[in-house]
Amino acid sequence: MTTQTLSRRDLPAPGTRTRPRPDRSAWTCPNCQRVTDPPRKRCTDCGTSRY
Repeated sequence: MTTQTLSRRDLPAPGTRTRPRPDRSAWTCPNCQRVTDPPRKRCTDCGTSRY
C-alpha cells in the first residue's frame, strides 16, 4: 500500500467538528423534505415530528 491509498481527503481531519447534515429522505411528505431546519420540528401537513 502507498500513502496515497491510506489518505482520504473526503473525510475530516481527526479532532475537527463537522455540522450535522439533515437527511431529507427521513421525512415522509414533500413539505417535510423542503424544510429540514431546525432539527426539531413537527410537520404541519402530515404531523410527523423528528428530533
